[in-house]
Amino acid sequence: MRVLTLAAFALAVLFSAGASAQEQRGMSSDREVRKAACQRDARLIYRTGNRTPDDLRTKMMAARKEHVQKCMAQAG
Repeated sequence: MRVLTLAAFALAVLFSAGASAQEQRGMSSDREVRKAACQRDARLIYRTGNRTPDDLRTKMMAARKEHVQKCMAQAG
């Protein structure tokens, strides 16, 4: 009986430790999630194709970067 009780207690401790680790990971990644969403939006708005000229591609990349910075500033 004591072994069963000890095993149940050990499992409860392991599950609670895993849940708290997930919460801490979630807190630190809020900014990363926001940035990923901003970058995804920028890629959708400022699309470049394989045949896009280099000068236009450079301008589009700069516009993407600016969009992500503005998006992050609004979110923060």
